[in-house]
Amino acid sequence: MPDNEGVLTRRAILGLVAIAPLVLAAQATASSCADPATLSAAQKSMRKSLGFKSPAPDPAKACGTCAFFTGKGADCGACALLSGGVVPANGVCDSWAKKG
Repeated sequence: MPDNEGVLTRRAILGLVAIAPLVLAAQATASSCADPATLSAAQKSMRKSLGFKSPAPDPAKACGTCAFFTGKGADCGACALLSGGVVPANGVCDSWAKKG
């Protein structure tokens, strides 16, 4: 019998196909809230000038309850004041204003 080391078998390919949706879903969840390191210099500067921090010291005054926050998911969204970019719903800045 020949040595099949390094050769993809039908069983291996079917296994990869079966887990592909799980891997893609995990990546989508992980990237739903952007890594602060990937923000542009302007976005980082705006966050610094507005005193953005995550998580918020007072959960009642978090981004998810702010008038400037637009939710994109359960725990992430966009802020009208922070020059774009995704923000976590549990963050807060000095310009927080109650929704409603």
